Amino acid sequence: METAGRRPGRAGGPPGAGGSGNVSTMDRPNGSGTPWARLEAAIEALSRFTGYLGALAILAAALIVSEGVVVRKVLGWSATWQIELSVFLLMYACFVGAAYAQTREGHLNVDLLLVYFRPRTREYLLLGAAVLSWILCGVIAWYAWPMWWEALVEGERSESLWGPPLWIPYLFLPVGMSLLFLQYLVTIARRIRRIRERAYESRVVRSELRDIEIPGEGGDG
Repeated sequence: METAGRRPGRAGGPPGAGGSGNVSTMDRPNGSGTPWARLEAAIEALSRFTGYLGALAILAAALIVSEGVVVRKVLGWSATWQIELSVFLLMYACFVGAAYAQTREGHLNVDLLLVYFRPRTREYLLLGAAVLSWILCGVIAWYAWPMWWEALVEGERSESLWGPPLWIPYLFLPVGMSLLFLQYLVTIARRIRRIRERAYESRVVRSELRDIEIPGEGGDG
């Protein structure tokens, strides 16, 4: 849950250590061969993989909807599965792809007041927000897994003409929240390292306005 825009370079680090949403060397564990470093790398790789699948799911949904339009409007056939399948694909991209967005700390944020705090205070607030988000994802995953299992065991199906099994779309929520739970754990560890190493940004820019020139706020000074 990124709450402030990034500037190239970080306080307390070499020039260029930061990067627009990319993971800097200061964000990585000190020992690349430690169990935690390997776990963190595995979580990152899994989040990226599911994110790429999410992008393919969005593309597939667009193609399926387009196919449905052609089938109905041009050929005059009925479309019984296109809309429902495209919704399932978008559900996957939304829930399972959330972990990939968190690898870049790219979720929706509100930084109206946060940008006015001192860097260290700001980093502590961001750490607190990450911890709360981590707990929330864990709670949602905890209750979502039984919901999916119930749909699987009882053989629940959609009431549409297509009638696909509901355990498939129900699986996206617990899997997505579990992945996001793990990714927030990585985010928390990185923020703790930033605080310890004083690697946080010395100055931030409002995320929503970073690409807009504001009168009276020109320049980096």
